[in-house]
Amino acid sequence: MATEDKFDIEAYKQQMNEPGKWIFIVPVSGVILTDDVNNEFWIKRVLLVAQKKLPRIRRRLGIPQRISDLKRSYATRFFDSAQTFAVLWHSGRSNELKNKCRRIVKDELSLLAVSQLGYSKRRFGSCPVIEGEPTMAKINHLLINTEDTRRILEGRLIGKFEDLVLNGSWKEFHKGAFFYRLLRILKDDIRVSRSWRDDLERAAILVGQSQCSSDVAQSFLWNMIALELLLTEQGDKYTDALPKRIEAFLGWVGFWETDNYADKIADVYKKRCVFVHDGRREDITIQDLLFTDDLLYNLLFNLIHHIDRFPSKQAVIDFSRKVEAEHILGVKSRVRPKTLTFVSRKYSQRDYEEI
Repeated sequence: MATEDKFDIEAYKQQMNEPGKWIFIVPVSGVILTDDVNNEFWIKRVLLVAQKKLPRIRRRLGIPQRISDLKRSYATRFFDSAQTFAVLWHSGRSNELKNKCRRIVKDELSLLAVSQLGYSKRRFGSCPVIEGEPTMAKINHLLINTEDTRRILEGRLIGKFEDLVLNGSWKEFHKGAFFYRLLRILKDDIRVSRSWRDDLERAAILVGQSQCSSDVAQSFLWNMIALELLLTEQGDKYTDALPKRIEAFLGWVGFWETDNYADKIADVYKKRCVFVHDGRREDITIQDLLFTDDLLYNLLFNLIHHIDRFPSKQAVIDFSRKVEAEHILGVKSRVRPKTLTFVSRKYSQRDYEEI
């Protein structure tokens, strides 16, 4: 009597891990796509797609089966788990790709979060993440008076609980801002030196992570590292270099001197060093963080809108040195483009109390 062949789990695993071309799909939270962006948005390598649009474009995405068939077979709840999905194409072995694809998606969601810089205030910000990663929590505390019967039980939400909605307002804002052009640079549609493109991407990811964080000191540190990536090179004395390089781009603004920008930049850099070397985070305030937000927005805006003048970090440094030389000689600046821009944001007392 013939016996049925037993299912060979090891052979199945080996077969599934054979090299191939894969589509990595993962649900995303914290970002909503609308008709204004055609319910999809390319970041760099990752395409965000609204849940309702997935079935209509599955052939374009390269998905051989109908979404309805996948839902009936084994992905019963998967395609109903979020309003937005990230799609990424990659070749290789499945076991090796999973972590790599997750990392790529996380980094590109951080790039998307950069679009909040200058667009929305931090206390109304959002955190685009892979579905399931924590972005908010509820904390409770109990106060009990030791001398009488008074007691207070309170709870509050912390973290980012808004969605980044890619709608008409968002789209219109970024027609004049830097985000769309930044993505074109990162995709190599606008040519710059490879090392400069890598620095721009690393800095942008850090800025996005900063925008997503509710930790003031950590957000501040990511901002400061991003500034260093954009403006300094190995061997620089950062305490001197940062104010001079930022001044080259923004020092023409009337209140640069009246508002003591150079002193403020030196002060935040000192706080950065004390935090990194001594662990003193208590000196860093929300006001410091918002100041670095404004520096980064204006710096990125001017760098990216004048990328033909600054196709490499060396070009940025040379520009700064020429502006400094004009100051020393006491001559009127001819180096700065007349099209440099500065946006000054207004903050309320509430903005300085929470992020």
